[in-house]
Amino acid sequence: MFINMITIITMSKIQDIIFWTKNSFRPEAMRQYRKALAFEQWGGGKIEEENWQLRKEIVRIAYERVPFYKKFYNERDFNPSMLTTPETWELVPILEKRFVRDNLEEMKDPSANPKFISYTQTGGSTGTPMRVYTDRRHLVEVQTWRAFGHWGISPADNEGIIHRRVPTTFVSKMKNRLLWWPTKRAYLNASSMSWEDVAKFVNDLKHKNIVWIQGYVGGLEMVADYMIKHNLKVDTLRMVWSTSAPLHDSVRMKMERAFGCKIMNQYGCNEMGNIAMQCPHCGDLHIEYDMAHIDIVDTKGHLLMDEEGDILLTHLRNRVAPLIKYRLGDRGVRLSRQCACGNPMPLMSPVKGRISDAVYTPSGVLITGEYLTAIFDKYALLFSQYQVKQWDDYSITVYVKAYKNDEITQAALKCIQSQLNKDTRGEMPVNIELTDYIKSNKGKIQYIISEVALKKYEVEK
Repeated sequence: MFINMITIITMSKIQDIIFWTKNSFRPEAMRQYRKALAFEQWGGGKIEEENWQLRKEIVRIAYERVPFYKKFYNERDFNPSMLTTPETWELVPILEKRFVRDNLEEMKDPSANPKFISYTQTGGSTGTPMRVYTDRRHLVEVQTWRAFGHWGISPADNEGIIHRRVPTTFVSKMKNRLLWWPTKRAYLNASSMSWEDVAKFVNDLKHKNIVWIQGYVGGLEMVADYMIKHNLKVDTLRMVWSTSAPLHDSVRMKMERAFGCKIMNQYGCNEMGNIAMQCPHCGDLHIEYDMAHIDIVDTKGHLLMDEEGDILLTHLRNRVAPLIKYRLGDRGVRLSRQCACGNPMPLMSPVKGRISDAVYTPSGVLITGEYLTAIFDKYALLFSQYQVKQWDDYSITVYVKAYKNDEITQAALKCIQSQLNKDTRGEMPVNIELTDYIKSNKGKIQYIISEVALKKYEVEK
């Protein structure tokens, strides 16, 4: 075992040297990386000023170059010249998803060089999927490299990936091996996961000495369930990076038990990539303040601090199709306190759910997704997975995957049903079903699906 660990450490150092040597031929990537590292060494006042200047600049660019914003701001009596102090930021109109969906081509700078323009498609978890344009000059991997430094991980370390876009053909697999050599990678296709696929993935984790895993929460949960069931361990794992959905406490506990290492929570979106990364010293997330600005607003659009509200994203690096005060459809809390770790970038609490992750009664009573998931967190040792589904007739079905179907489990289910009946004031049926399988959407688990809330969100936004 000792000799094997020495070999792994030596190989890791060699991989690191080769990785950074390869990237030395990407001068723009290395320039952005050095700049990103320098930014987080600045004091709080300096990064606030830089963030403010970047916000003003992206608003000016949008107004002067993008047809949509010129019209959008004029119709709302807003002009970039009104941004005189950070307090005036509240004057910038909020960008709803329907505006982007209905004005895609007008959202793009017609003078931008086509080689800088790409596009991505959102998943549509809060409504209809839509296409957005992105700026190729913003290299998202730079943010990942910076985050790894805080967690003692190198981007050259052997990696496990659970994603819906993985190499599947012989040619694509060979290209991938050559691109990443000598780093080893283990893949699990989140689009279609069988238990045989999971077993092979876990075997690859062990034999390839995988150091860290990045994956959708649903896929990670499935792997964790398999490892717990078969009492398997991967001794080389040092970090698991959870993406794509809120990471609830019960799920984190299960993953830490299975993987035997810390779980890094991240907040991001297809429109941008990484927005905030969890600090290894606390449970909160540092906002990527040189890349993104996050606002939290109430129902009237007023800015909030230390209170939950709707999340607005301003992408500071997308100059070909700016997204400014763009309502993502998630709920969160921006924190006023500074982190004790010394990183000056501001904090936000882990995102617990989307705006549509809520249950409504016919009379209009709202039960938030954060509250609903907290109910299940108390029973993390009894239930491996759950999903709350509210149908369009307001009725609720709770699907629960339990470790055992015994008296303790049944008593817990009765407590949950009783609590939900009380919270919904008995206005609609609440049914609980034990199940062996909870369907994921290409590896992404939605813990709360409310057809009522989704329709309400689409009408309002």
